[in-house]
Amino acid sequence: MTQTFTHGYALLIGVTENAVARWALPDVAQDIAALAEVLAHPDRCGYPAGQVRVLTGPAATRPGILDGLAWLGERLVADTSGEATALLYYSGHGWRDDAGQSPVYYLIPSDVQESALRSRSLRAEDFAAAVGELRPRRLLVVLDCCHAAGLGIKALAPAGGLVSAALPSALFTAGEPALAACGKGLDGLAALAQGAGRAMLSSSQGHQPSYIRRDRRMSIFTYHLIEALTGHAQPAAGAAEVLVSDVMSHVWRRVPASARRDWDADQQPDFRVSGNFPVALLLGGKGLTTGTPPPDPLTGAGLAPVPAPAPTVIHTGGGAYIGGNVTIGSGKFVGRDDITIIGDGNVVGDHSRATVNRRR
Repeated sequence: MTQTFTHGYALLIGVTENAVARWALPDVAQDIAALAEVLAHPDRCGYPAGQVRVLTGPAATRPGILDGLAWLGERLVADTSGEATALLYYSGHGWRDDAGQSPVYYLIPSDVQESALRSRSLRAEDFAAAVGELRPRRLLVVLDCCHAAGLGIKALAPAGGLVSAALPSALFTAGEPALAACGKGLDGLAALAQGAGRAMLSSSQGHQPSYIRRDRRMSIFTYHLIEALTGHAQPAAGAAEVLVSDVMSHVWRRVPASARRDWDADQQPDFRVSGNFPVALLLGGKGLTTGTPPPDPLTGAGLAPVPAPAPTVIHTGGGAYIGGNVTIGSGKFVGRDDITIIGDGNVVGDHSRATVNRRR
């Protein structure tokens, strides 16, 4: 029987737009939409719909992000069960300022101005302090903050003396010894390590970029995060809940392999965790039956498929370049210089599996 993860609360922040157009991260919108749907779906994670809040687009401003954290704090205070679980997911640019004696880290909200980077950005210390004021019994913080420039990567060109960087865990923790660390990208996550369970997960380490899937359906990291939340992490037989250990171990194993396969690049998630605790229901609390494969993270049963992005069109001045495959069926594709492609087939990359004729 389908259950509800009654005391689960989630805040999903995606800085998808930016006042500086070239800093926008439109691909993040797909991550947020897919994760929100999986969390709130009764046959997946089972969070009550009213307990999952999404901040994207123009709402992901500096005050908007802090207001979202205040909303989450209010919900946790109102839950007097002593069983509250909070999931905080942030995807956006993380920058490091090396101009002073010690590095200063920033999150870049949607309304930041290039002429006032430091004054209009959200200092990571302020963000961490607001997160540290949350007092659920269990807390999972997921950070996807390092977005470097390049094909297939959540892109941002460094500017104004700031460089792209993941947030160090020392900004979030106060040296809690109970936290077990993995890797070097989360050196010291601790003001958050107070309670029955605390876990911090980063999509990459140091300066490693955070890649999207080659098909651009969502990021590699979020795809494998959703896999873990939907039974792909090989939970114990009869399990009705997804444990934080399931999530950590699954993304740790899968993300590097996918980044290597898709982009021949390094991306290694990092995490720290204190204790082990449930973060969601497993398929509505029903779990996986023996011999039944877990659902597809992109098109799970009962979930709307994540829409494929539209083809990229680059106007060249003498015509248009269309990225991806062009299916012409039984018609004609007429390009520049009187080139006509006739017949059933696709134009793939720089060549065509079709008949190419030059019009006379």
